[in-house]
Amino acid sequence: MRKVRASTISLHCLMLVLPDRVLAVSCVGASAAAQVRPAGWTTHNDARGFAVDMPPGWSFSSDVRAGRILVQGPRGEQIVVWPASMQQKLDARGAAALVLQLARQVDGQMPWGTASAASGAVRTIAKSPQRSGVAVMRWSNEPNGSSIALYCVEAPTSSYPAEQDTFAAILRSFRVVSDAPAPATVANSRTAAASGPITYVTWTDPYEGAYSLSVPQGWKVVGGAHRLAATDVRSGVTLASPDGQIRVILGDTRLGTFIGPTPMMAYAGMREGTYYRLGDGSQLLIRRYVDGQQFARDYVHVYVSPECSGVQMISNNARADLSSALGEKARAEGMPNVRLAAGDASFTCSISGTPVRGMIVAATLAIPQSTMWYAYRLYGYLAAPGREQDAERVVEQSVQSIRINPQWLGRQQQIANNAVAADTARSQQFQHETQQAIARDEQQTSDMIMKGWQERSQTYDEIARRRENAILGTVDVVDPSTGQRYKIDNYSDYHWMNNSGVIAGNNTGDAPGPDWHRLTTLP
Repeated sequence: MRKVRASTISLHCLMLVLPDRVLAVSCVGASAAAQVRPAGWTTHNDARGFAVDMPPGWSFSSDVRAGRILVQGPRGEQIVVWPASMQQKLDARGAAALVLQLARQVDGQMPWGTASAASGAVRTIAKSPQRSGVAVMRWSNEPNGSSIALYCVEAPTSSYPAEQDTFAAILRSFRVVSDAPAPATVANSRTAAASGPITYVTWTDPYEGAYSLSVPQGWKVVGGAHRLAATDVRSGVTLASPDGQIRVILGDTRLGTFIGPTPMMAYAGMREGTYYRLGDGSQLLIRRYVDGQQFARDYVHVYVSPECSGVQMISNNARADLSSALGEKARAEGMPNVRLAAGDASFTCSISGTPVRGMIVAATLAIPQSTMWYAYRLYGYLAAPGREQDAERVVEQSVQSIRINPQWLGRQQQIANNAVAADTARSQQFQHETQQAIARDEQQTSDMIMKGWQERSQTYDEIARRRENAILGTVDVVDPSTGQRYKIDNYSDYHWMNNSGVIAGNNTGDAPGPDWHRLTTLP
């Protein structure tokens, strides 16, 4: 995969070929003739030196890390502008491969077709029953490599043809301005944007009072610390935004302590994937140690994919910066000479047919002079496209705000010191009660995230249905006796079906005959 770096805003003049038309996009300075903005539209003036006009109901966001600009419509439309640079020079063949690579990073769920040359650029088109789009890339070779600009537009397939005029107007409105603020001003504006309008409140573990953390006000919070045995206390908290578009993951109660396989275990018939039982009732999953990079990737495939289908990994990185910082933290907590390695995994998947983007960060820690190890840190998010920055801010705030209750920590230490084989019976009671609580939490977590995306998906489906009817001149009717739905031409006010299944319409409201019954017209 070619290494592509985010670039400062320097938009190329573009000939964007949509499936049905050729669109010229001008990128000009502030001294050029003023852009004619349609009535009711607003202008976003960005601190990085560009402006864009948007229709009512559309929103602007940007991925500072990747350097992408995202303009989203209220019906699932989106426009992505991605200026970047790379250290190697491109030819037409390399550009065709790169536009596909970048388009898949923008939306890995779209069936991007073979790239082809179009008006001095390369483009790829995607069309499915749900969504359609086009991605176009222009490039220019420079002494030290290439500068590129990707333009990607998407919309529900049913409304895509009607949206092309809007796409055209938005893309034409992109313009570089000469009076961009100084770098210090840009940095300040990013800091202000990072703080966002979200306000936080303190949330305390409801089960054992083990810790507290800051959570966004109005968000749903599920989870806490669960005691499965005297020394087996697991924590998992899930936060869900009110609109159902963001889910933040802080730990996971399904993860306990691991123990590496040994020849003695193998001799006793205990292989990887089985459990090793301690005297206090704790059960350790036998699994050889893996670093945070591999753990994050495995977690996505094992624990995320059942809820979010079609997982496609975007990146999977070792995080030396986190390994160093968390290693110091572990040593400060009384764990010298630990082996700790952090990593992250970013990915795309789909919930109820809606594209979702995610990130998981994990750090695994091996206990000195032992084969035992565990996930020292695990956190991340699932977010609708365009909401990743909001999710990252919530994750950062929540993780940094975690405070362990010292009284609980003292009690836990005493329990651990007293944990012997005689505690097994009590541990069984712990496990029974705690597993019921964990099951309730997991069901609530699954319900709230699925419900949010299902409602959002249903809303988009309903919008797409009505838009399709408006474009095609059709209407949906339902036979109340069978529940069967039909799509018919919308030429009449009233619609009827006879006993032979023939559908007819009139404007009088009177049945055409005795064997006809009226169909219900959907709005």
